[in-house]
Order: sequence, then structure tokens, then C-alpha cells
Amino acid sequence: MIIFIIFLIMLFLGFIFDKTEETYQTDDILSAFGLSFKIVGTFCLIVSLLVIIGVHATASKKIAQNKIDYDGLCKRYEVIKSEYEDVSKSDVIADITAWNIEVYNTKYWSENPWTNWFNPREIADNLEYIPLE
Repeated sequence: MIIFIIFLIMLFLGFIFDKTEETYQTDDILSAFGLSFKIVGTFCLIVSLLVIIGVHATASKKIAQNKIDYDGLCKRYEVIKSEYEDVSKSDVIADITAWNIEVYNTKYWSENPWTNWFNPREIADNLEYIPLE
């Protein structure tokens, strides 16, 4: 959210610099700043909006994929707890640890005010840690 607001401010400053240059007949530096702020601000706003729309539009797909991964890892964990010999315990523990790190990162970035618009809360709320005993 804060990143998006910074781009909006940058675009707004670009228009202010341009208007100031026209009104007070100052040198071309303000005009150059105004034009560059408008170009960069507009480009970054468009990219940000596309990313936000894309992330939120595919949230249900990501939730379903995470559920499948979670269920698969839980089944693998049950197999190693039952002393089944064909499964490498260290590989399963490493996969579960990677899952738990992914869950932590998703929850962290969805709560961070700088990036929360880019990380849907619905995805973070549907993720669960897999406890290792």
C-alpha cells in the first residue's frame, strides 16, 4: 500500500513541478523533473495496478494449490512417523520446513503495510503451518 501511495505522490509531484515551471517561468530543471516524475510515476502505477489485479484475481487458484501441497506434505509426514522405510525422513522434514518458511513469508508480506496490496490476505489466512514433532 505504501509503495502504491509513493508512486501516486510521485505522479502528483510531477504535475506540480510542471505547473510551477509554467506559472513562474523558471528554468528547465523543474520541467525536466516534472516530466520524469510523471513518466516514472505513471509507469510504476500501471505496473503496480496490473500486479495487484493479477495477484487478487488468481487468489483462489493459489489457495487450492496450497491446500494440495499441504495435504501431500501431511500425508508424507504421517508415512515417516509410521516408520515406513521407503521414504527418506530428512527429505520430508526439509520439504515441511520449506513449506513452513513459505507460510511465514506469505503471512508476513500480507501483513506488511508496504506490500499488503500485493499479497492477498485470503491466501495468507488459508495457509497452515505443519508442526514438526
